[in-house]
Amino acid sequence: MTLWQKMFGRAAVAEERTMPGFFNELSQHETADTRNINPEVIRQLRVWQKQRQLIEVKSARQSEYQQSLILSVDLANGSFEIDELFPSQYHGQIRAGDSLHIRVHNGGQVQEMECSVLSYHHHSAMPYYSLAIPERIAYGQRRKQRRIAIDEDFPIAASLQTPVGQKLFGGVENLSCGGVRLRFSGNQLKDLYPGAVLPMCDLAFPGGFNIRCRAKLKGIQFLRQPRRHTSISLSFLDLAPAQRQQLEGLIEAIGQRCDVAA
Repeated sequence: MTLWQKMFGRAAVAEERTMPGFFNELSQHETADTRNINPEVIRQLRVWQKQRQLIEVKSARQSEYQQSLILSVDLANGSFEIDELFPSQYHGQIRAGDSLHIRVHNGGQVQEMECSVLSYHHHSAMPYYSLAIPERIAYGQRRKQRRIAIDEDFPIAASLQTPVGQKLFGGVENLSCGGVRLRFSGNQLKDLYPGAVLPMCDLAFPGGFNIRCRAKLKGIQFLRQPRRHTSISLSFLDLAPAQRQQLEGLIEAIGQRCDVAA
């Protein structure tokens, strides 16, 4: 069963642990050590659990992040549980004692923490990981490069090829030297998922400047308003240094024009 199928069913079970009576019961059994846990960390973990916030998880053995959900926060044991990881190609490679890097994107900010794996409950009907509650959560800027919105006065046509060979055609919503957000009409969720490597992303700028490279899908969302469309966020892969330099100059020029207009 995938993460997406379980988001509501599994989270409903976890919600029972968010009831006030549950937290009151735990507080009566806390030890001196658990009371020393940073209350801000506890508060943030509970917020993510309640919101069913997707978190990104990566161990030292992995080259890519996977996604999961926080299922419960256990103050009595100084731990919290996360769902099995999606996609599932790394199942079995994460073991007790490993350190996991977890991050959550929130607007232009990223929140990060390092957590030790206490156990992996793979014999249950719905496998999950038990992690030690971290001492702190670090905050930082999500993007280091300047990102600009693309308007109708400077349209940039976009096309990409999905992992199964399908070609999509749309336009650019915003752009940075490291990646791009594209808009395609209709629902394009089939065969696309965060972490997928797309064999071709082609951007056609006014004046004949083109960028063509591989790209990694960072996020995807289907929206019904103001009209049905799919928004896809990509990071560039294998972008040639000369093209990156040209792109930096173009973004700076567009940004300066927008600053003057404002």
